[in-house]
Amino acid sequence: MKETVRGLDRERIAELRERDSFPWIDVTLSETSPDELRDVLDIPEAALEPLLRFGSEVLSARKFYADGKRVAFAFACYVESPDAAPFRLSPVEAHVLVSGDYVLTLHEEHVFLPDLLVGYELAGRSEQYVVYGIIESMLLSTFDALNELELALDDLAVTATDLHAARERMQTVRDVSSRLSRMRRAAGPQRGLFERVGVELSRVESLESDAHDDYFDRLTGQVNRLVSAIDAAVQGIGTLIDVRLNETTYWLTVVATIFLPLTFITGFFGMNFGWMVRHVDTALAFWALGGGSLAVGVALIYVLVIRGSRRPS
Repeated sequence: MKETVRGLDRERIAELRERDSFPWIDVTLSETSPDELRDVLDIPEAALEPLLRFGSEVLSARKFYADGKRVAFAFACYVESPDAAPFRLSPVEAHVLVSGDYVLTLHEEHVFLPDLLVGYELAGRSEQYVVYGIIESMLLSTFDALNELELALDDLAVTATDLHAARERMQTVRDVSSRLSRMRRAAGPQRGLFERVGVELSRVESLESDAHDDYFDRLTGQVNRLVSAIDAAVQGIGTLIDVRLNETTYWLTVVATIFLPLTFITGFFGMNFGWMVRHVDTALAFWALGGGSLAVGVALIYVLVIRGSRRPS
């Protein structure tokens, strides 16, 4: 893999840039300052401003910069984190700056992305391919996070009709839905923005290319497939919720049907028929007519509704 640098190691960065080795520099925002970024990496103020704009409230277009010598943009990736429970992968907003001398990834989380986003060997490849490999590894991590959510949805689909732990299942549905919404909000703007990113990256001065010039077209296609996959997962959640609502409606209907004979019996015994007044004069007569008719009604419901629903189709 190409050389990687953790943080703004001034001497090592200067050495690698002097050797024209095109390093991947990964920096945690809290461990540096705008002045250090400007001085060590020669980042102009116009590029530094969008590079430091973090947060979902900032539009993706405000995090983009291109001047022919460098391109800065925001991208999302997922890394393993113990704080991501009940899921394994946690989102990271990474800002990427590509110049002809290096690739910079800047983020707020205390992680080292080159150690977490390893997919293939980058040594000996063109600088353009290195940029492609870094961005694709970030994109593939999002696919991994989406797959984790889809597996959770599969587990929910298997137990959708089980009445036990229904509250836990609904909490899981809410968690999955929330994570999918955040993933969609992050990936959606990238679909439109990344076409421009690909164009601007191909125009960066001194960025070594090779015989293949369709790397960023591939990434645009993958971003489109990611958004489509997220939308499909959201539709899957809607299906699960519909199944759950139908199951709840079914059991409410069963309960209402069970109480239907009770309503009939109370209405029946509330009528002052002469025969009933004369003959229901002992406990045995009361239980035989009242309780017996109720038991017969419940038994019929059990046979017709509950056992009938268990028969294989």
